[in-house]
Amino acid sequence: MFSYSGPARLIYADGNAVVMDRVDLIETVNDGVWQLSGAGTAAGTLTGGEARIKLPTGGEADVLVSNVRVSESSSTVTLLGT
Repeated sequence: MFSYSGPARLIYADGNAVVMDRVDLIETVNDGVWQLSGAGTAAGTLTGGEARIKLPTGGEADVLVSNVRVSESSSTVTLLGT
């Protein structure tokens, strides 16, 4: 099992990239399937859709960005991947 808290970078399928100020991720196994889930915040505007998350540790994964909430100063999202 893997967990991570800290900065990350999201790269969307169209090539746009957003620096995440903080993400909290956990990887679990459910019935033999590895699943990644978590949440994150960014000062920039985030959008929903498919993206690749890259961590400063060198780890990366394909994720679905959902539950996007945009405020005046930041965006928060839910991240899911298998």
